[in-house]
Amino acid sequence: MEAAVEVYPETVRLTSRRSRVQLVITSRAADGRLRDVTHRAAVSSSKPGLVSVRNGRVSPSDEGVDGQAKLKVVWQDQTVEVPVVVSGQSRPDPVRFKYETLAAMTKQGCNAGSCHGSPDGKGGFSLSLFAFDPVHDTESLVRGGLNRRVNVFAPLESLMLKKPLLRVPHVGGKRLRPSDAAFEILKRWIAEGAHPDRDGAPTCEKIVVHPGPSRVLARPDATQQLSVLAHFTDGTVRDVTRLATFDTSHRDIAAIDADGRVTGLSRGQAAITVRFLEHLESVYFTFVEEVEGFEWPEVPEHNFVDRLVNSRLKLLKIAPSPTCDDGVFLRRVYLDLTGLLPSPAAARTFLAEKKPGKRARLIDRLLATDQFARFQALQLADLLRVNPKVLGADRAKLFANWIAEAMIANRPYDQLTRDLLTSTGDTRLVAEANYFAAIPKTEDVAEATAQVFMGSRIQCAKCHNHPFENWTQDDYYSIGAAFHRVARQADRISVVGGGEMVNPRSGKVMTPWGRNRVMPRPLADADRRVAFAGWLTARGNPFFARAAVNRIWAHLFGRGIVDPVDDFRSSNPPSNVELLDRLAVEFEKSGFDRRQIVRVICNSQTYQRATASNRFNRDDTTLCSRAPVRLLTAEQLQDAIGYVTGSVKTVEQAAAVVDESRRELERVREDLRTKRPAWEAGLVERLKKATWWDGSWWSAGVFTAKTPELAHSTDFGPETSLDRFDASGAFGPNKIRWQPRPDWNRRQQINLPKGARQAMYAWHVVHARAETRVRMRVVADDGMKVWHNGQLVFDFAQVLSDDKEQQPEIVLRPGPNRFLLKIVNKGGAWHFTWWLEPTQPDAIAAPPIADLPDALSEVLMMPAAKRAAEPAARLNRFYRMRDGRIEKLRGRIESGARDQFATQRPFPGADAFLKAFGQPERNTPCACERSSEPTLDQALQLLNGRRVHDQVNKSVTRFSKLEDSALVAELYLVAFSRVPTAGERAAATEHLAAATDRGAAIRDLVWAVLNTQEFIFQH
Repeated sequence: MEAAVEVYPETVRLTSRRSRVQLVITSRAADGRLRDVTHRAAVSSSKPGLVSVRNGRVSPSDEGVDGQAKLKVVWQDQTVEVPVVVSGQSRPDPVRFKYETLAAMTKQGCNAGSCHGSPDGKGGFSLSLFAFDPVHDTESLVRGGLNRRVNVFAPLESLMLKKPLLRVPHVGGKRLRPSDAAFEILKRWIAEGAHPDRDGAPTCEKIVVHPGPSRVLARPDATQQLSVLAHFTDGTVRDVTRLATFDTSHRDIAAIDADGRVTGLSRGQAAITVRFLEHLESVYFTFVEEVEGFEWPEVPEHNFVDRLVNSRLKLLKIAPSPTCDDGVFLRRVYLDLTGLLPSPAAARTFLAEKKPGKRARLIDRLLATDQFARFQALQLADLLRVNPKVLGADRAKLFANWIAEAMIANRPYDQLTRDLLTSTGDTRLVAEANYFAAIPKTEDVAEATAQVFMGSRIQCAKCHNHPFENWTQDDYYSIGAAFHRVARQADRISVVGGGEMVNPRSGKVMTPWGRNRVMPRPLADADRRVAFAGWLTARGNPFFARAAVNRIWAHLFGRGIVDPVDDFRSSNPPSNVELLDRLAVEFEKSGFDRRQIVRVICNSQTYQRATASNRFNRDDTTLCSRAPVRLLTAEQLQDAIGYVTGSVKTVEQAAAVVDESRRELERVREDLRTKRPAWEAGLVERLKKATWWDGSWWSAGVFTAKTPELAHSTDFGPETSLDRFDASGAFGPNKIRWQPRPDWNRRQQINLPKGARQAMYAWHVVHARAETRVRMRVVADDGMKVWHNGQLVFDFAQVLSDDKEQQPEIVLRPGPNRFLLKIVNKGGAWHFTWWLEPTQPDAIAAPPIADLPDALSEVLMMPAAKRAAEPAARLNRFYRMRDGRIEKLRGRIESGARDQFATQRPFPGADAFLKAFGQPERNTPCACERSSEPTLDQALQLLNGRRVHDQVNKSVTRFSKLEDSALVAELYLVAFSRVPTAGERAAATEHLAAATDRGAAIRDLVWAVLNTQEFIFQH
């Protein structure tokens, strides 16, 4: 029995002669079940001469008078009256070019990418993609085609009507019918003069789709009429249902017609995407039906994950699989959390334990291990492009270690993200700054940041508004503006004081995207990344937490709640919206603790389900009614083979080496801490006795000129302020800043980036104890100028190292002496070397220790409390490196703990085996770079690949000392985390007993195990 009938909108307002309003009539049953009766209910008007109703659509009558009426809606025994207000019938209501003409053409597909919206158009007729550029479209429609596309004197003779009506040949086929709403709009627009919109015309702010945002429909009542209302900046609201474009995410589950009527085709979930020009919304539909024989089984629910997953399964009548056995769980959770197989000892202990809660305790133990942290770091390093081919081995290792240390320390994910996105400094010392070193262009940084941390692929919006999401071109360049002032000079990342991101289509300077989505224009010298990072990581951000937990879910289940994991959009809906939202809330509440989310998920019965299916969940691939079978990743499989064959140590063996090395490391650190004051005091005393000593170096540039002569003679900024040095200031048209150069030293050849007709400045300080005459020496491949304390002392367009005229003597004054160097390059290689020589035999001009970098001399002479963080870190590193023991112990820790494991190394070597099994190149931020699809190459690697062959041969050493039954038990424990069945044990022992060559028999048995699906796949 129907409990109520509801009509939307509650009041119908017809504000012009052309107004149309789509009704949505819903019947609500006593049990709360909803069904759409829009096209079945009887609807009549109290004043037929004022209002008419047809197919659920309300319009003014032909009489064209204002007034009020009521609609009477009758469904079964329920009656509802809906007020109708008719106004504006005598006012002109011209067709709006953008929101009607272009919307109509969009609905008919005229400006789609496969038609005239392609970059080159079709048949000489070009439109912007999905009406992205109305100015271009006006020109193309009204001025193009020899003015034949519109004929304001005879609208029906216009090519833009005749072609889609097929009254003349049209490659695109029939796209328009006289009965279409689009036909009447286009014809009327032409007849009215084919005008563009007037300046200042109201614009659409948003669309509202009803019903929304979700709806459950039970078959056979699996239809639903949609209503689409557009809200404009002048406060008006228009029904645009007839002009909206509709699509479905799953064509086998739901269909939708041009009028917005949804039809469920089968049991399941689908998103209906509604687009009105640049505005897009989605409604999530669930279609349910009775399933013969279905009964919900009794399955435990451990936490909210199970409750929310099971709620979906119950609704769709999909029965979950039971909980997996201990052996399957043990292998699964070890591989998922550490990337490694459990050792036989760990497997025996866990399988034998009978106390309740052992699975939860195991999860906690694994989450506390370095192996978990480093495996997590490997996955994050994939996304952050920790690529030694781009960064070089040293910087890549530094960056990877920083990520691993953050994972080991369980640094909150929001803090880690802010540190990355706001990093600056020398990339050889500041690890996180390599995020920007790995991505050279502003646009690429914007795209990578959105994809990694927001789960959004915004690349489409670089050239036009995103066709499948609410990302506009302005959005794209606003995000880019947050990173546009990041400068990359050699090994250094900095933020310059000038430079704006411009939308190339509109020429508009973009305001950086910030805390309130688009932030107020910042101060000129502010680091705009800070506001963006603050907005991104704020609680309640619609992207950050959801994208992060979705990636964690995908790692544990093989696919995300949103899949692909980095493609969040309305037209790609989550398989379980409530679950994704709840996980995101849990993530924020935990302080963005990734371990907590892993803990919650792994403790759920959903995660612990068996892979075996039943007749009710056989076809389910998205709702987690059973555990998925997954191919091991390249690194997991390589380590698993090494583990089984004994080619690598167990974690326990490696841990013993690490523990002792860590204890020794602490002893060495304490020894160095004890000796540090005396070491510094000795160096400071020797510096004080020196006649002079070299201090810090800074550089600025490169600056280009039309000719080498101009590069030599032009003042690019620093030459106007020779008497002072402002490290924080900026100069030149590009607001170039001075960059510290801690790696530059006197008497060192300094190589600069190759180029032509360019100059670079260097600033250097030399400290003198007393007035001292010295000789300046210069080596350079082209020209150089040098100023000493503001006076030009060297000016040669071509430096000749043996020319005595180019070895001037100068007098150092007591205290700091400031040298400004201008190094000029005509073309090709570019380098220089600079130093001072004593002219007096008693001058002590060498630093107190031969390899002490110039910049560290100044750090040493500064009280420890006043040292900035980065220079102090350089001094600490120099001190440790001189001793050598710390680096040696660190190397032992790394080699003992992770270098033997592909899942634990910062960037596993790209060998043929890893590449065959999908190891990513780390060239993009896309998770799709890692492949999990089975290939022929993988089969060949396992059958006769050199790595597998050699490791199988080594397995004889591991297993030969065991008697046959113990050997089989050990092999099954290490490979499968379970004991063999009676049949498996009998077959294996018979094979070993019958062999004349026991070593060959062992190799055959191990090889057979390595090639089983149970071993290669995650169950």
